[in-house]
Amino acid sequence: MTWQKKWADGGIFNPSPSSMPKFYLTAAFPYPNSPQHIGHARTYTTTDIYARYKRMKGFNVLFPMGFHVTGTPILAMAKRIAQKDPDILGVFDKIYGIPADTAAKLTDPISLVMHFSNEIELGMKEIGFSIDWRRKFYSNDPAFNRFIEWQFRMLEKKGYIKKGSHPVPWCPADNNSVSAHDTRGDVDPTLEEVTLVKFAYGDGFLLASTYRPETVYGVTNIWAHPDAKYAKVSFAGSTYYISTNQVEYFSNQFEGLKVIEEIGFDRLSRSKATNLATGEKVPIISATFVDPAHGTGIVMSVPAHAPYDYLALRDANLPEITMKNVISLAGFGEFPAKEIVEQMGVKDQNDPRAEEATKEIYRKEAHEGIMAVGKFKGMKVSIAKDEVKKELLEQGFALKFHEIANSPVFCRCGARIVVKNVTGQWFIDYGDPEWKKLAHECLDSMSILPEKSRADLNYTLDWLQKKACSRAQGLGTKLPFDTAQIIESLSDSTIYMAFYTIAHIVKAMPVEKANDEFFDYAFFGVKPAGGQVSAEMESARKEFLYWYPLDSRHSGADLIYNHLAFFIFNHVAIFPKSGWPKQIVANGFVTMDGKKMSKSMGNILPLRKAIGQYGADVVRFSVVNGAELKEDSDFSQTAANGVAARLRQLTALLDMACAETPGDSGEGSLIQRWLMSRLHERVANAPALYDSLSLRELGQEFFFNTSNDLSWYMKRCPKPRLRGFFSLWVPAIAPIMPHFAEECWQKLGGKGFVSLAAFPEAEKARIDKSLEAMEELVAQSKGDIEQILGILKIPGKPKGITLFAASEWKYVLKAIVARERNPSLAIKAAMADPALRSHGNEVPKLVASYMKNIGGLDKSLPRASEVEALKDACDFYSREFGCPVSLVPEEEAGKEQAQKARNAMPGKCAILVSA
Repeated sequence: MTWQKKWADGGIFNPSPSSMPKFYLTAAFPYPNSPQHIGHARTYTTTDIYARYKRMKGFNVLFPMGFHVTGTPILAMAKRIAQKDPDILGVFDKIYGIPADTAAKLTDPISLVMHFSNEIELGMKEIGFSIDWRRKFYSNDPAFNRFIEWQFRMLEKKGYIKKGSHPVPWCPADNNSVSAHDTRGDVDPTLEEVTLVKFAYGDGFLLASTYRPETVYGVTNIWAHPDAKYAKVSFAGSTYYISTNQVEYFSNQFEGLKVIEEIGFDRLSRSKATNLATGEKVPIISATFVDPAHGTGIVMSVPAHAPYDYLALRDANLPEITMKNVISLAGFGEFPAKEIVEQMGVKDQNDPRAEEATKEIYRKEAHEGIMAVGKFKGMKVSIAKDEVKKELLEQGFALKFHEIANSPVFCRCGARIVVKNVTGQWFIDYGDPEWKKLAHECLDSMSILPEKSRADLNYTLDWLQKKACSRAQGLGTKLPFDTAQIIESLSDSTIYMAFYTIAHIVKAMPVEKANDEFFDYAFFGVKPAGGQVSAEMESARKEFLYWYPLDSRHSGADLIYNHLAFFIFNHVAIFPKSGWPKQIVANGFVTMDGKKMSKSMGNILPLRKAIGQYGADVVRFSVVNGAELKEDSDFSQTAANGVAARLRQLTALLDMACAETPGDSGEGSLIQRWLMSRLHERVANAPALYDSLSLRELGQEFFFNTSNDLSWYMKRCPKPRLRGFFSLWVPAIAPIMPHFAEECWQKLGGKGFVSLAAFPEAEKARIDKSLEAMEELVAQSKGDIEQILGILKIPGKPKGITLFAASEWKYVLKAIVARERNPSLAIKAAMADPALRSHGNEVPKLVASYMKNIGGLDKSLPRASEVEALKDACDFYSREFGCPVSLVPEEEAGKEQAQKARNAMPGKCAILVSA
C-alpha cells in the first residue's frame, strides 16, 4: 500500500490540460453487481500498462474510471438476495467471502451498487491502476442522466431514433426487452430470421420453419413428431397448425393468436398438405428427430439435400418417396445428402455423425451450390436463398419469424429469453445506410489491436440493424421523449468517454446547470441563446478540446459484437471527424489453471483475494503474460508462485547491486558487455512491443529471459556489477510491475517516482550480436565438457581440462565454402591457396563437414572472437569443474596432444580431460 498511497498523495495520475502532448485511453466501465475476479483484471491491467508506458514516453495521460449500473441486473440481484436465494448467498459466502449478515443488508439496489463499486474500486487501487478517480461517476447519477438525455435528443434530431413494431429479445417474467447486460453470463441474445413456409392443409396451413427456403422446390413430405401434440391456431385472419409447445412463443410475435383445438399426430397425418410453391401434394410422416419445442415443430423434408431427411426416409423404408434434386454441387451427383451419408458411414438418424454430415453439406451448398430448378435456376444458392424467401413472402406462401440464434439464453431473473414483437418500441436504427458508411469510414481510419479483430468489427457494422434502446424498468436514464421508458444499458454506454473529460467539473456544479446548452458548448463550442458562457462551460470546453479524441478504447473481445460497434456508430453520429476515436484494443478472456472460470465449478478467484495471496505485481504480470492479446490467457497458480519466486531472486540481486563500490562498473569484461548488450537490445525493441501491446512477448523478454540471463551472468562473473543493469531494466519493466519497480528505483537512488521517469533509451553502440554468439559458444563448450565427463565417469574431480581452438586455416576454408556453396568449387579454390594446399589431405573431409551446415556458415564467428570467448571463460570453467582449465591453439599443441587437437573445428573446440 505504500506506493499506492504515495501516488495518491502526490496526485500523479490526476492530469489537467497542459502544453504536453496528451494520450487519452479508457476501458469498459465495470458493472458492480459482484466483486471483480482475476478474469476482469486482464482488460484493465492491459489498459494500465499502456497508460503507464505512454506516461513514461512523455505524454500527459488520462485514464479515468466510472461504474455502469444501468438496466435490470442490479434489481434482479437485489431481489434474489431479498428472497434469500441459496445459490446467490452460497456464491457470496464460498467464492466472494461475503458473510450472511453483510449480504442481508444488500437488498436495496443502491446499497448493492455502493457495496460492490467500493469493493471494485479498492481492488483497482490495490492492483495499482493509474486511474484519475476525480472523474468517477455512476450511470444513474443525475448529471450523467442529463448527458445521456442530451445524447438521445441529438440522435433523435438526426433521425437515428425511431419508434415502431419490431422483434426484440424479451424476458417474459420481467416483461422487458433485454440485452447482454441483462442476461446470465452477459450473453447477448442474437436474433435470427426464420422462414415459415406455408403448406395448404384442410381449412388452413401447416407452418414449417426452415433456414433454407431455396429448397422448397425439393420437398417430398412433411415431418412431425409422432408423440407431440399440435395446435390449430388462428391469427392475422388465417388458420395454422403448429406444435403446442410453441404456442406461447408464437403469441409473442403474432398478436391475437388464439388456440382453436389440439390434435395428435394420428389425426394430423390423415390428410396430405399442398406445397404452394410447386402445387404438389405431400404426405405427413412421423420422425423422432423433429423437436416439438423448436420452430413450429413441423419440418419440410428435402431428402436430396438434407442428411436427416434422407436418413429418416431410409430408416422408415419408404421407397414410394422419390427424392428431387434442387441444387447442383460440384463433386456431388444428383442427391448430395445421400452421398455424404454413405461416404461418412452414418448409420441412422440417431448417429452423432448425422449432424456432422448436415453441417458439411449445408456449408458446401450455401457457398458453392447453384440452383438447378425453379425460377432462379442457374443462380448461386447464396443469392437465391434471399430471392426465394422474398418471393414466397410476396406471394403469401410464407411468414417471417424470429428466434434466439444462441438459445437458450436466460435473464438474470431466471426466465428463458424469447422473441417478442413489441409495438411502440423505441429503436436506434443502425441499419441506416449513410450512418453505416460513416461508421466504416471511422473504422477504416482506426488502429485495431489485434488487427484481425478488424474483420469482426466490419462484419458487425454491416449486420447491425434496428436495436431496441429502451425498456419499461431498470436503473438508468429516462428516455427524454418518452419518460415512461428507461434507456437500456448498451445504449447509454457508447460516448461516455466524452463525459469523463468534464465529469469532475459537472459533479462540482448544480445539476440543473447540466443542460443541453452546457453540453452543446462543452463539446461543440455553440454558445447559449443568450450568449452568456459560464466559467464551468469554459472550463469544460478547455478539458474536452484538450483530451478528445479518444486515443485508445479497451474492452474484452466479446464486446466487439455490440458495445464496440455501438461506440463507433454513436461517435460518428454525434461528433465531427476531429472527435472520432483513434484506436480499439480487444483482448481475450482469462482461464483458471486451464479451465474456464465458473461459479458452478467454484474456481473463481476474486481479484482482491488474488492480490492478497500473490501480490499486486504478480497478478498484473500473470493475467497478461499467459497469451497474446486476442487469445485467452491462463492464470496458473503454480506459474504465479514461480513469478513471485523470481521477483524475490531479482530483489536479492538488486540489493547486491546497491551495495557495490561506486565507480567500478565491470564494463570491460566480456560477460558484462554481453549482459548489457542483451539488455540494450531488449530496450531498443521495447517501444514496438508496448505500442502493439505484445505483452506476452514483453513478459518473456524482460522478465523470464532477462532473469535467465542474470542467472547465467552470476555463474560466469566472479565479481558481479549490476547497478548499471538495474538502472536500465527497472524503468523498462515499470509499466508492468510498478510496485516492484518503485521499490527498486528508490533503492537505486532514482529521483522521484519511476512511474514518472522517462522510459529508458537503448545505446545502440552497446548492442553487439557477436557477443551473443561468443557466449553461446561458451555455454555450448561447457555442455560438451559435461558430456565428456559423464562418459568418462572419473571418480572425483579431473586433474585438468585442455581446450583446443581450431587453426586459422580451418576458418579460411570455412569462408571459402560459405562463398562458393559448392563442394567441388570450394575444394578447387582451396587448392589455389598455398596456405591451404599444405593441408590438402584434410580439405575434402572438412569441406564435406562444412556443407552439412551450409546455411549457418555465414553466422559463425571469426577465430579471434572464438579464442577470446573461450580464453575469457577458462576461469569460469575452472570454478565449475573444480580443476585448472586452459585454452591451447591447435597449432601449439604438443606431440601427445596433437591427435586430440586435430579434432578442433570452428565453433567447436576439441577437449582433453586429464584424469
